[in-house]
Amino acid sequence: MGALLFFVDDPQKYEDIIQGGFDLDCTFSPERLYELAKMDGAVVISSDLSKILFANVHLVPDPMIPTIETGMRHRTAERVAKQTGQMVVAISKRRNVISLYCGQYKYVMNDARILMARVSQAINTLEKYRTNFDKLLSEIEINEFHSGVSIYDVARAIEKALTIMRTYEEIFPYLVELGEEGRLMKMQLEEILKDVEDITCLLVMDYSQKDMELDQARQIIERLSQDREISLLKIIRTLDIDIQSLTQAGEVTSYARGYRVLKYNAKIPISVSTKVVKTFRDLRSLSQATIDTLQSVDGIGEKRALAIASAIGMIRNRVG
Repeated sequence: MGALLFFVDDPQKYEDIIQGGFDLDCTFSPERLYELAKMDGAVVISSDLSKILFANVHLVPDPMIPTIETGMRHRTAERVAKQTGQMVVAISKRRNVISLYCGQYKYVMNDARILMARVSQAINTLEKYRTNFDKLLSEIEINEFHSGVSIYDVARAIEKALTIMRTYEEIFPYLVELGEEGRLMKMQLEEILKDVEDITCLLVMDYSQKDMELDQARQIIERLSQDREISLLKIIRTLDIDIQSLTQAGEVTSYARGYRVLKYNAKIPISVSTKVVKTFRDLRSLSQATIDTLQSVDGIGEKRALAIASAIGMIRNRVG
């Protein structure tokens, strides 16, 4: 009415724990495992899943190792895992529960149908957040070439991105647990998250009052994502903008330095983009630069200068 699976890297290291049973050393397959698990004893499997080493064995861990489990199979699994540091799986058919033990840790597997429902719900939510994130970016892009961008709008875009990334981190363990069944869902999520972190880092670099490198922007995003609650005011202050309220934030406008346009529209490497930004300071000045002026920047030849001018021209035509 269940099974006990012990995964080992070297069976000789655990001779004092593995007693009795049958020495098989045969190629692993799910079908063989299913049949062997019908016997009362544990099945010993190589940790790389290449071999079924023993079947119907009696596992004898140190009885002095503390355990909070009640059933004999689960008590044995927890003690073996703690003693060896290896993974042990205890399956209870009666309770329909699969418990994973590894060292001091225990994890109870979820029902696949429940996992798929949770991931599907998360995908629907993330698609809406991604749509709103892209919409905010479009609004920011329009204002970058007109009256300047409200810092409040920048903070909202960063907040949406942080929520997207955090939600993905929360459901990623479910994808791991689903395995092959979650492959298509994983592809959907990867498409939703495409470039979100990079764009957010470039937003920070574009609108921070201090000059910073990409690694510094990533550290800021990482710190913000670890906060229990994502605060717009904290995001704005992280950009070194001194305000007291969100109302005040709506009145503060700024012009992008141009990192995002250079990277995603003109396809200029970040190392070269940094030199361009240091030369022109912001997107307004950059948009007025001639091809010859652009070529005066170290790392910008005629091809890249034309790419920058073309990208800015296309954005201007698109936003009117």
